[in-house]
Order: sequence, then structure tokens, then C-alpha cells
Amino acid sequence: MKNTKKTYILIAVLCLIVGFVALVIHNYKTKTAFTYNEANQSQTQAEEVKNPQDQVSKTVNDTAQNSEKNVDNRKTSEILKINSDDIVLGDRSAPVVMIEYASLSCPHCAAFHRESLEKLKSEYIDSKKVVFIHRDFPLNQPALTAGMFAMCQAQENQSEISEKYYNLLKALFKTQDSWAFDPKYIEKLQSIAQLDGMSAERFNACINNKTLQEKILNDRMEAAKGLQIQSTPTFFINGEIMEGYVDYLSIKKLVDKKLAERK
Repeated sequence: MKNTKKTYILIAVLCLIVGFVALVIHNYKTKTAFTYNEANQSQTQAEEVKNPQDQVSKTVNDTAQNSEKNVDNRKTSEILKINSDDIVLGDRSAPVVMIEYASLSCPHCAAFHRESLEKLKSEYIDSKKVVFIHRDFPLNQPALTAGMFAMCQAQENQSEISEKYYNLLKALFKTQDSWAFDPKYIEKLQSIAQLDGMSAERFNACINNKTLQEKILNDRMEAAKGLQIQSTPTFFINGEIMEGYVDYLSIKKLVDKKLAERK
């Protein structure tokens, strides 16, 4: 009997010791976690001050706040007409107008330019059945910077502006993995620019051109609001929409449908 009582007392003492140790550990962890979170919060606040919201993020937020539902007007929108600022690939009077809204940092956009655009050019654009127009819809700051660089370089070659522009887009999409997801994307793009014959001075002047930046972002906001674009790439083929990754056969089917409608 005495041994049993001693055993119970020993168990009770051990439970008290374990409980006390658990309480100390809990308090330590709580204090450590609070200190860690507080430090993280301070670091985050410091980073926000050091790295203010970039221009693309600001445009996205402004568009979301001011967006109006306008889906019914997609096909009749003035936005889908060829304008004087568009750099077109093909004949402006072609019966089918294909407009692509794309971000130079978008992998699905890169896939289209890598897998489908050359086939489209060979089968429809060169034969003056389709006119193709790329319009920048940057999803982030690297895409905006790349789009500004491509536009500047093309504008320096007015006599061959279309060829220059679409060849450069092809190169940027082909090398997307090397620059679009790198924190040093500006340095990477500058290297591409130098290989394409653009001096460092011209490159820096281009990517700091506020007028060009505002034009691209304003066009992006107008398209997002007027056409309700939700993702890239988004294609409009004589007003009919195709979104996301689209294989060439699907594009071909819709193009043929639009050509038949014009007969």
C-alpha cells in the first residue's frame, strides 16, 4: 500500500514538472514568435518604403477599382479597329484582323509566338488574308520595360518598322526565361539591346521615357476596361475572342470561319 502511494506521489510530481517545463517552452516560443513577427513586419514596411508600388501594379489596381462591365460591346468596340499607332504584320486591308493582347513575361504568350505565329504568317498573313497586331498588355514591370525597349528600337527603323518590331518580339519571347523572371531583368534586357545594336545611352533613355510608359499603360487600362481582358494572351479575330493558350489548329479553324463569313 505504501509503495502504491509513493508511486502516485511520484507520478504527480513528474506531471507538475512536465507541465512547468511545457509552460516555460510555450512562453519562450510565444515571445520568440512575437519578436520574429514584429521584425518581419518592420522589414516588410521598410521594403515597401524602399520599393514603392511599380507602375504596372498601380495600373492594375486602378483598372480594377474603376472597371465597368462592358462585355456586350466587345465586338463593336472602337478599340478593336486598327489604329495609326499599331505596328501591323501584314496588309492593313486584309479581310481578317487578328489582335493579340500579350505580356512579354507571359509563358503562354511566348508559346504562341514560338509555335503558331510563323505558321499563321506563312499560311494567312503573307497571302494577305490576315493582318496581325500585337498590343502590349504588361502583367508586371519586366514586361513593361521589355515592351518599351521593343517599341523604341522599332521606331528607330521606320523603313522596316514592322519587320524590326516582330523580330525583336520573337527574340524577347524566345529568351524569356533568361530575363523575365530575373531580379536583374534590366541588365539582361540591356544585354539583348546591345546585341541588337542599341547603345546603353539609348536603352536607358528609352526605359525612362515617361511618355511612352504612360501610353502603354493607358492603352492597357483602356483594353482591360473596354474589352474585359482577364488574362494573356487574349486574341480577337474579327471581334471574336480566344483566351489563354490556344493551339494553332484552333486559331486556324476560327480564321477559316471568319474568311468564309466574308465571302
